[in-house]
Amino acid sequence: MTEEEIKSFLADGNNGEADIKKVQFPSLQPVKGMDNVKTGMSHLADVYVEISVELGQAEQKVREVLALSEGSVIKLDKPVGAAVEVIMNQQRFAKGEVVIVNDNFGVRISAINRTHNLKLTEGLL
Repeated sequence: MTEEEIKSFLADGNNGEADIKKVQFPSLQPVKGMDNVKTGMSHLADVYVEISVELGQAEQKVREVLALSEGSVIKLDKPVGAAVEVIMNQQRFAKGEVVIVNDNFGVRISAINRTHNLKLTEGLL
């Protein structure tokens, strides 16, 4: 409503009763020629996703966390060589193993969570 309509409404003295009208929406029509269009994943090629790798977990008391300093070691619940979780946008996406590539850590994917992969591509093929 415009300011004038509001002032007019308040000045009419309608005794607090609102004027209720049913909204009329135009009917929706399908767009012509859209039934032959196929959607692919190419339009998603430049979308960034966050990928992280969970090496393990640990529980500590607050006093232990406060005592951490540079050089401290936190013991994780996984042994060396155990499979790691690959997390994409905060969802478990795959499993892999830690590898070293040119003095950097990397992850070699060993298994992809197929149910998650299917959800990503659902309706796009």
